[in-house]
Amino acid sequence: MRVAVIGSGVSGLGAANLLSRIHEVEVYEREQRAGGHTRTIQKNGVSLDTGFLVHNEQNYPLLTRLFQELGVRTQDSEMSFSVSCGCGLEYSGRRPFAQPRRLGDARFHALLWEVGRWLRTARRSLQELDCEYWSLERYLDERRFSSRFRRHFLVPLTSALWSTAPGRALEFPAGPAIRFFDNHGMLGFRRFGWRYVTGGSDTYVNKLAARLGGALHMGLGVRSIKRRPDDVELVTEDGELRRFDAVVVATHADQALRLLEDPSREEERILSRFTYTRNDAVLHTDSSLLPHARAARASWNYRLRDDGRPTVTYYLNKLQRLESDVDYCLTLNEEVADEHVLDRGVFEHPLYTVDAVAAQRELPELSGARRTYFAGAYHGNGFHEDGLASGVRVAAQLGVSW
Repeated sequence: MRVAVIGSGVSGLGAANLLSRIHEVEVYEREQRAGGHTRTIQKNGVSLDTGFLVHNEQNYPLLTRLFQELGVRTQDSEMSFSVSCGCGLEYSGRRPFAQPRRLGDARFHALLWEVGRWLRTARRSLQELDCEYWSLERYLDERRFSSRFRRHFLVPLTSALWSTAPGRALEFPAGPAIRFFDNHGMLGFRRFGWRYVTGGSDTYVNKLAARLGGALHMGLGVRSIKRRPDDVELVTEDGELRRFDAVVVATHADQALRLLEDPSREEERILSRFTYTRNDAVLHTDSSLLPHARAARASWNYRLRDDGRPTVTYYLNKLQRLESDVDYCLTLNEEVADEHVLDRGVFEHPLYTVDAVAAQRELPELSGARRTYFAGAYHGNGFHEDGLASGVRVAAQLGVSW
C-alpha cells in the first residue's frame, strides 16, 4: 500500500517507522525540521532540550523500547517542582521550608496539612466512580478544599503538567487527572526514575529520519485531504496532487479537521471538541526567573501570575544535569531580556476538559473510516508516550505489529 503520513512529531514518526516495513510510506512535514515537540538547541557545546524533556521507564514503555531499538542512550534526571507567588511564598516539593521563616508560619503549615489531606483523599478516590466525569474544581468543592490549596498547590501543578492557563486548570476531569497523578507517583509512596536523552532528544528524531531517508519531506506541508472510493488525494503546498491508498493524519486534532476537504459528521463532531493553548517558550540564561530562595530552585519552577497564562521555568542544569557555570533555563510565557535569550519557540498543547476526555473515547470510531487514520498525543494524556502509542495503534490497524 501507498500510505501518506502527515506530521513528523513522535506520532507520525512512530507510525511511519513501523509502516515503512511493509508499505510504501511518504511523510509530509510543513516545518523545515522533523520532531514536532522534540527540539534540541546547541549552545556553547551544550545540547539543550526545549520541548520533550524527560521520561521514565514505567510510564513510557513504548518510548523506552523505541530508544533501545534505536540505540539512543539516556541518563538519570532530577524531577522536582517549586511554586513561587507574588505574595512572597516560595517552596519546593523536596524542600517545603526553603524559606526558613515558613517554619513559624501557621498558614503555610495549614497548606501542608491540606496537601496531605489531598493525597489521602485522592488515593481513596481511585476506587470511586462518582467523580469520574466531575471537573477537578467540582471535586475540590465537594471535598471542601480551600482556595489557598488550589492557588498554591493544585492549580500550579496541573497548569504546569499540561501547560494550561491557571484559570482553566481545574476544568480537567477529576478521574483521569487523579489516575495520572497516581501513575506518575504524585500521590505519595511510589517514586520513578526520570531520565533524559543523552546529547538531546533530537538524537532519536535524527535516527528515525535517517531510516526514512527520502520518504521524509520536510518543508512540504499538506493543504487538503480528499477521500475517494478508491484512493486518497492530497494537495501539498507546492500545488502537487498526490494519490495514496491510505492517509495517517498525525497532527493536532484541530489541524486534522481543517485538512479534511469533506469531513464526515462524526469527524466534525468529535475532532472539534479538542482545543489547544499556545505557549511561548524562551531558552535563556536569566536566573532571576528562578525562585529567589536558592533552596527552592527545582527542575520545574512555577510562578503564579495574574494575566492568566502559565509561567513555568524549567531549570535545565538540574533536568539535564549540566555541569556548567551558566544557568540554562527554558521559560514559558514570560518576558525575557534580549541579552539573555538564546532561542524562542512556540508550542501548542491540548486543553483537557470533561468534554474533550469524553471525545477521546469516541476517537476509535474514526480510525480507518474512508481510508483515514488519526494519530496524536491528544488520543491520550498529551505526552510523548501518548503520541507514540497512537502511532503504534495505527500501524497495527494497517497490518504492522510491533
